[in-house]
Amino acid sequence: MRQSAVVFIFGLIFLFFVGYLLFRFQDFWRGPDPEIFYPEEGSALSSSHVLAKGASRAVSSLLLNGRPIYTDESGYFEEELILAPGLNVIELRAKSRFGREFVERRIVMVKLPE
Repeated sequence: MRQSAVVFIFGLIFLFFVGYLLFRFQDFWRGPDPEIFYPEEGSALSSSHVLAKGASRAVSSLLLNGRPIYTDESGYFEEELILAPGLNVIELRAKSRFGREFVERRIVMVKLPE
């Protein structure tokens, strides 16, 4: 009886340890997750000044159209962009601490009022 209790306790400790390792390394397996909330893909904008909004997690560097940006504590960002009239590509590039890189692109149209 006593031996089975010891095996049970060590089994619980082992499962806790494995669960903790899986939790801590999930950022390594999944990598960064860049996402642009606004502007939406294919949207037509009436102003060249746009407040880009989005989020990313588990990143060591984050670039919006080649410029470094920073997230708040929750992983969200807001960054003002000045776009040219016509088609524009907004690119969010995220790099993880482990070197994995992910990119999200949005194509938007700027139509200035005449």
